[in-house]
Amino acid sequence: MDQQTLDRLVAELASADPTARDDGAYSGLASAVTERQLSGEQRQWLGDRMLERLDHSESYARSFAPLVFALLASTWSAEDDDWPVGWTDALLAWWPAETDLRGYAEPVGWIHAVAHGADALGEIGAAGLAPAGRLLGTIAERVTAATDFVWRDQEDDRVAAAVVAILLGDGSADLDDLLEPVATMFATGEHGPVPPPATNSMHTLRSLYVALGNAVIHPKAGEPAVISRAVEFQHDIARTLQVTTPWLFSAPPAGSVRQSPAR
Repeated sequence: MDQQTLDRLVAELASADPTARDDGAYSGLASAVTERQLSGEQRQWLGDRMLERLDHSESYARSFAPLVFALLASTWSAEDDDWPVGWTDALLAWWPAETDLRGYAEPVGWIHAVAHGADALGEIGAAGLAPAGRLLGTIAERVTAATDFVWRDQEDDRVAAAVVAILLGDGSADLDDLLEPVATMFATGEHGPVPPPATNSMHTLRSLYVALGNAVIHPKAGEPAVISRAVEFQHDIARTLQVTTPWLFSAPPAGSVRQSPAR
């Protein structure tokens, strides 16, 4: 791709017009990255521009930068130089701190910062470009962050998908960095309306629990995959959620293994 076209697409990715931003610029960049139409220098240049975009004054412009990081991570190969740590650092600093958590909002269309950030973390984790524990810890920061907004556009599913991708990318990873901060938040709950961060966290963990009980789509291979420690992770999630729904179920004790009923 010639640099003039790439410049135009990057500029339009910050457009307030959702058609220009989503259907035009993002689609064009997605094709260019996934079809290897960019040189190594252009890929580096694109990532650097997205790092700058995370500081943009408009949330819809900020929120599309992680989608480009997701594209770059999903296509990173031995032909590229080392993945820039600065990209990851900037992304992990921006995502938990972003305050505009709307999904779709007229007239600017999709903002979806939570979902887009999750996509980026998932692809980075699946590709092994950052430590799994650090990524899961950042997810914990995002789901527990103070907010008055309850996610309503499947953000919880996208965050759960990111966790699955991270676990598939590192078979030695566990969920402690995610579950311990969430459990601490749940333990401070009081009688009354459920705070939005608690609701967002509960919805995310329930989606993750369901995903772990089934074959999931591997983000790199695009084929069904099963997480080897899925049952163990489901037990950990159940223990974390039990305090929020003590009238629904009793979580298995730590270290237990679910057994099939005798016949």
